[in-house]
Amino acid sequence: MDALTGITPVVLCGGASRRFGRDKLREVLANGDWLIDRPVAALRGVFGDRVRLVGLCHESIAVRHGAPLEDPYPGAGPVGGIIAALEALGRDVFVLAGDMPMVTPEAVRRVTMAAAERPNALAVLAKTDRVEPCFGVYRAGALGLLRAVMVSHGPLHAAVPEEHRALVEVGAMDAINVNTPKDLERG
Repeated sequence: MDALTGITPVVLCGGASRRFGRDKLREVLANGDWLIDRPVAALRGVFGDRVRLVGLCHESIAVRHGAPLEDPYPGAGPVGGIIAALEALGRDVFVLAGDMPMVTPEAVRRVTMAAAERPNALAVLAKTDRVEPCFGVYRAGALGLLRAVMVSHGPLHAAVPEEHRALVEVGAMDAINVNTPKDLERG
């Protein structure tokens, strides 16, 4: 699919896991996968082995999935990781949070196809009952808007104005993220 060649898939892995109480990305799931393995696998199911990590992570994660891109904006949250990826790669990125245990390649493909159909949209994001800003394509042209949100500490979901983004319905299960050990019961 030609739409894939101009997009680099990235997984955000720089969070502190404060609410979880330990490094949630290395949490072992029922089938033996680590939590981080699931979004990486979903992206690989569409993009192949080109998946990159972004942000500070335990070295065992880097051994498992490749050295991460540096995040020069620690503490800025996901917006800092997305900016770091866009700056380091100089191209559009497909972003998934590292704590999404139920995301599927089919949902990733649906968003990717929508991005191909909307080449002028600065962001093509998944939507459940709300916008999912850590699940979608950010174009390199969105960098200025993302920087402005980071500086203002505004919400990531509002970084790209509605007229410059597209939303793609995905199943609620695809967008579940893990913040506490109790959240793993759903994944």
